Amino acid sequence: MAEILESSARSAINLLRVREELGPVLAEYRNNHLRNSSGYVTHTDFPNINAAIRLAARECRREVLTSQPGGARSAAVLGESLPSTLDMLDRGVTMKTIYQHNARSGSATRDFVRAIQERGAQVATLDENFDRLIIFDRTVAFIPADDDRRAAAEIRAPAMVSFLVALFERSWIRAVPFTPPGRDRATTRITDDLELAIMRHIVAGDTDTVTAGQLGISVRRCQEYVARMSAKLGSRSRAQLGYLIAKSGLLDNVAEKGIPDDSP
Repeated sequence: MAEILESSARSAINLLRVREELGPVLAEYRNNHLRNSSGYVTHTDFPNINAAIRLAARECRREVLTSQPGGARSAAVLGESLPSTLDMLDRGVTMKTIYQHNARSGSATRDFVRAIQERGAQVATLDENFDRLIIFDRTVAFIPADDDRRAAAEIRAPAMVSFLVALFERSWIRAVPFTPPGRDRATTRITDDLELAIMRHIVAGDTDTVTAGQLGISVRRCQEYVARMSAKLGSRSRAQLGYLIAKSGLLDNVAEKGIPDDSP
């Protein structure tokens, strides 16, 4: 926690500097490009992407929705984002954030989540793969614009933003509230969710590497789950395991408990 707070203090100073030096330039740049591109503009390179997001965060007054994939995050990254996050929460902005289940394993992530939850943020995790998404006030959204995430699209077209909000809300319904790891009901559900997600990948024929990458867990942890499933079902090969899972009806039971068609 001390490491995050120290990093946050440095980031706060940098944030003030950016506000004073780059704010007017970024605002003019953004407005000109959005007028010329019907509500869509691409930012390239991390400094430009981060500057555009910081500018939108400062303008945010009501709500921010974020999806952050990739498992546990580093103290440096979290420390950099903490000052602007707390600033929004202190202004009365509501916040919902989704991580992958594996994010719960990182101490820096847990410290960050505790800090923002104390200011009113809601945080949850999912067992599935999703992409990075940030939505401010349901009027502007940021999504990756290429595979290596070195470019981001800033979207202000109302129809596109509404679609992304609906996508987020459907994920939020399925997510599990973030709690520290422990022997509680949430932890049990997360373990079950991961096992079911891995089953779906096995039935689909995905490798452990692909499955681990999609779920934000290590290949070794994925292999441990697969080994336990093989032992439970008496499988002697991966192909047989996929067949036995499909035949067992476990995934059919999950589908029957899915989200109703009229869910937001």
